[in-house]
Amino acid sequence: MKYNKIFLGLSLLLPSSVFANTKQTIKPIQYKFGPVDVIPISKENADKYTYNENEYWVKGTDIVDNFSIEDAKKYYNTLYKTLHENFVKPVSYKDITNKILEGLSGFVEQLKMNTTENRILIYDKNYKLIGNFKKTGDEDVNNWVNILLNTILSLRKNNKKMADANQEQIYYTTTLYLLKSLDENANYTDPINTQKKKEALASTSLGFTYRKTTFGLQVLSILNDSPIYFSDVKTGDLITHINNIPTRSLTDEQIEYLLTSTDTDIMYLTYIPYISNIPARVFIRKNKISIPSTNVEIVDDIPVITINNFKKGSSRELKKSFDTIKNKKMPGLILDLRGNINGLADEAIESANLFINSREILRASNSKEDETQTYTTKSGDISNNLPIVIIIDNTTKGPAEIFASIFEGVNRAVVIGTPSFGIGTISKTFDLPNGGEIEFATYDTLNAKNISTNKTGVVPLICTSSIFSEKDITTLKTNIIKNRFVDNRPTNNNNSAETINNIRNSCRAIYPNKDTQNLTLKIATNIVRDNVVYNKLLNKQNQ
Repeated sequence: MKYNKIFLGLSLLLPSSVFANTKQTIKPIQYKFGPVDVIPISKENADKYTYNENEYWVKGTDIVDNFSIEDAKKYYNTLYKTLHENFVKPVSYKDITNKILEGLSGFVEQLKMNTTENRILIYDKNYKLIGNFKKTGDEDVNNWVNILLNTILSLRKNNKKMADANQEQIYYTTTLYLLKSLDENANYTDPINTQKKKEALASTSLGFTYRKTTFGLQVLSILNDSPIYFSDVKTGDLITHINNIPTRSLTDEQIEYLLTSTDTDIMYLTYIPYISNIPARVFIRKNKISIPSTNVEIVDDIPVITINNFKKGSSRELKKSFDTIKNKKMPGLILDLRGNINGLADEAIESANLFINSREILRASNSKEDETQTYTTKSGDISNNLPIVIIIDNTTKGPAEIFASIFEGVNRAVVIGTPSFGIGTISKTFDLPNGGEIEFATYDTLNAKNISTNKTGVVPLICTSSIFSEKDITTLKTNIIKNRFVDNRPTNNNNSAETINNIRNSCRAIYPNKDTQNLTLKIATNIVRDNVVYNKLLNKQNQ
């Protein structure tokens, strides 16, 4: 697969300054206000265009320098409205325009928007005026889209990078930057890779498609339930090394061979996340496209169900896993969510429903007050109220956090481990007019105790990172029985950076090696086996 003539993902080459807080004091400059023709139109074609009182193009010949104004208007109108109406937090058309202008910085360095009482000014980092528009209503989406399109056309007239980029390349850069700025877990998938995803196609046995750039492989789309789907690599990220070999030094054939050959079973990838720009590493097992949602093992006569993901059908698979052990005599059950980083929120909620008697378990809300959704369990507890311990850590992410939060909210299980990743939102996918799709957070979640996991994560009742031996476990149990155990979990939804930092520092993440994992399991089995300890912790968690 060759992408030599495809846009090189210029947005990935942005300097770190582009991602800094843009709310800074603007140097006052005197502008000469008045109509500014920002459309690159030759004099002989000027009569084909009309302008309204805001001094920008509204109708006329559709194609300007190979850029379809009509298609772009449909695309950005849909993008603007979809985000404005569905994003989990309020986002204005002005905010959306600002973010898109920042995304264009991959072509033209840094763009700024400044508003006066009557005008909207767009200029570059040297304060060179790019566009000067009459200010209209903030809720007029057509106004903001026209401002954006006129700015893009003006840049295409005077900037080689912009002139060389085709329409889809501009969509990709502006949309992905916009989404990642609002929601780091959001994604844009272009039309070609949307189709590949729907047809369950991928260019490698890891389950992703890519384009080769000067600096590495830019991830374009990720196949659901593939090996890379369950890693931290996201759409837009840049893979710089495969098994420590720089990808920029490899030919297309060598890359395909490394990713698809059976010589090695596990791949070692180094990648740069789209937004953070901080290099990270991940191990991924090849040729295992279908990863089971659950697996069961018996530890000290206690069933441990590891829930790997929440893909479609996971709740049925979880029930089948429990059915294989339900006739065994057991003191309780352990649900292990470590490493569960992706999946479907609906499946996580349906899975929680299996172990909780009829009651309200979750509320999901967004910026529209009348769009709150309430989730209530529909069936009885298939475990007949067996003691349950849930294990989480910093690799417990997304739907798995919602799952753990539900159990904590109704006090159905004791949660142990270290704080989860910190995504308490439900995402949804939307189609775009060009055949691509976007996915972003649409709802924030609150459990039955009105606690959100967003940013803070699920904070366990017992922090396992302070326990280093079986002797420490014995001391912990003694403190619990003698009521000397202290609950350090947050009691409200204060998600300030300072609060989150304090929570994380008070219960640090553990490197997930075999020793620490086994010790955490030992803590869980001790709690399940001792009814006094379990009930005291359950009462403490309920306070």
